[in-house]
Amino acid sequence: MCKYFLLIFISSAFILNSCSKFNPFDDKVQTSSDGAYVIETGMTDEELLSYGKKIVYRFKSVPNMVAVKEINIGKQSHSYIYLTNIYNLPFENTKIRMNSLNNYKIQTDLSNCNSSYCEANFDKSYNEINSKNLTLNSVNVAIVDSGVIPATNQIKNNLVSSFNLTGNLDTTSWSSHATYIASIFTGITKGNSLLNVYGKNAKINSVKITFADDNVNDDMKNYGSMQLAAALDVAVFSGAKIVNLSLSYLQEPDQNVEMAEKIVISNASKSGVIFIVAAGNESNNFNKFPTYPAAYNLNNMIIVASHTYDLSIASSSNYGDSVELSAQGSQIDLNSKNGSIDSVGGTSFSGPLVASAISIYLGLFPNADLNTILNHLFSSANAYYNPIYTSRNNATTKYGRLDTKAFIDLGFSNN
Repeated sequence: MCKYFLLIFISSAFILNSCSKFNPFDDKVQTSSDGAYVIETGMTDEELLSYGKKIVYRFKSVPNMVAVKEINIGKQSHSYIYLTNIYNLPFENTKIRMNSLNNYKIQTDLSNCNSSYCEANFDKSYNEINSKNLTLNSVNVAIVDSGVIPATNQIKNNLVSSFNLTGNLDTTSWSSHATYIASIFTGITKGNSLLNVYGKNAKINSVKITFADDNVNDDMKNYGSMQLAAALDVAVFSGAKIVNLSLSYLQEPDQNVEMAEKIVISNASKSGVIFIVAAGNESNNFNKFPTYPAAYNLNNMIIVASHTYDLSIASSSNYGDSVELSAQGSQIDLNSKNGSIDSVGGTSFSGPLVASAISIYLGLFPNADLNTILNHLFSSANAYYNPIYTSRNNATTKYGRLDTKAFIDLGFSNN
């Protein structure tokens, strides 16, 4: 049985299949259960081993959380090695969303702008910041993905840390996926020009996870089925305030894997860390056909769809009122791992637009709490979608399209 972890990437040149042979536009990580699970304990590695528990990974951002596997060494498991607090974290962090909002503004006509940079009003936001001579503090953003390659000087200058959780050290074999995402934050280098810097204050922390192109044996894969949970842990521990997850499980993962990921994300909510998650590119109503981890129903996760320049949900994008926002992630020019310009599209690239907007907001209002950020982000969304070009009935999101200027303005109104 094929059960994979799919990176969200859409190109008209390729048709995605969850079990197809690997190509650069079809990046996967196997996530089948391998018997690993998490416990909460104060025991050392040696003590746990004496009870038949081999250490897979010790989490840094969650105290006393350890991923283990059972091994048969003639010892019985003892219930008193367990503590219990961490398992309550996902329930304490259940998603809270307002059912209705008075939108900051509702656009009723089409934009003349084909670029996501001006359609989401990034240009107006930066013009206001510059005209008022405002301080924009730096914000750490983690990209948990295929591994960012510093293909341009802008990416190199803003890449503050790189963690490789895989067995693949050959960067020439890595996908461009994470580098595309990094160029959204740092700007697109085209010849001698720098275009569309979405997240000017974002400092990038790259966390690489294993992909099919890494050609790593399952037995050799670092941390096995717990690799994404470990990557989330590294991202949070590195100091990221925003974690970009342009990826999804097409099938709900093993319950032990799911619990590990939920605990790390939920514990990070205590520090106000926000996870931006791509809704997926299956053209489905997310309410009926959810993807994971987007469907984890956690309060500090924001699910993002993609819309097109004509202001309708992209035909490839998942949608529905379980998806909070959309951003124009279709037909966007980004730098590849070789520094060249590629035109790409998909919810992988709409998510980082929302992450960039939040990085600006946090750069201006570093003391804003999680609920205030969410309230302003959703309240400022533009509820209008173009019905003429919407090919599916009610293909919308809960709150609408990202409007960075309106989002920032709501922040100013509270400060």
